Amino acid sequence: MQAVDLSAELIDQFWQDGVIKIPQIITLEEAASYRQATMRILEQMPVPKSGNYGRAFHQRVNVWREDEKMRKLTLHPNLTATATKIAGTQLRLWHDHILAKMPGLPVPTAFHQDLVKWPYDRRITALSAWIALQDTTVEMGCMSFLPKSHYLLEVADIATSDQDGWRRERPDIEWWPRITIPLQAGDCTFHHGMTFHTAGPNQSDQWRVAHVVIFIEAQATYNGQRHIVTDPLDLPVGASPPNDICPPV
Repeated sequence: MQAVDLSAELIDQFWQDGVIKIPQIITLEEAASYRQATMRILEQMPVPKSGNYGRAFHQRVNVWREDEKMRKLTLHPNLTATATKIAGTQLRLWHDHILAKMPGLPVPTAFHQDLVKWPYDRRITALSAWIALQDTTVEMGCMSFLPKSHYLLEVADIATSDQDGWRRERPDIEWWPRITIPLQAGDCTFHHGMTFHTAGPNQSDQWRVAHVVIFIEAQATYNGQRHIVTDPLDLPVGASPPNDICPPV
C-alpha cells in the first residue's frame, strides 16, 4: 500500500480542525467507472417515501459486501494507506455506504456528528473518507464542516433530517466559521467521526454521488448501542467487531 503524499502539516491540520481535503485519492478514470457502478446500484433501489430521511439522500450501507466492483473502491490501497497514515494507528473498516442526492433535491442534510450514531466510545479514533464520483460543486451539494467541532464530545445525537437539531443542542455553533469544500471527481475529504458536517441540497440536473468509507481504530469495542451493522451479530458489550464484517486494513 502507498498513501498519497501527506505532509506532517496536513496530518496536523486533520487533528486540529477535524477535516482535510485530499486531491485525487483515485483517478478521474476510476471515479467515472465507480460512478457508473454506483448508478447501477441506485437504479435497483426503491425511491424513499416522503417524510423519510432518504429525502435528504439515498443511502446503501456495506456495498463492499454485496458488489465486487465497489469492494475494490472501499478497500482501495490509496484510501486505506492514507487513512492509516492520518490516524497514526492500525484501523479496521467500520462500513462503507453510497450517499447520493437526486437531481433538483431541495433538502439539505442537517448538521450532525457521525460517531455518536455508532456503537463505540466517542473518544475513539474514527474517520470517514467522502469520495466524489463526479465534480461536486456547492450547487450540487458538497460538504461543509465546522472546524474543531470534533472536540464536542457531549452533544446529543442529531438526526440527518433534523434541520434545527444543532441549533437546539448547541446554538453557539451557529457562529462558528464553516469550511465548504467543493470536490473534483476523484477528490475526497477525510473528516473525524465527531466533526459536525452537512451537505447542501442538490440544485443541479445530475445525481450527486459519493462513496463514503468509514474507518475506526482496530482496538475499538462494541458498547451495546443499536446499529444496523452490528444488530444482527449479537455481540456482547466489550467485544471487537468480527474481522469478516469489519476487517483490519
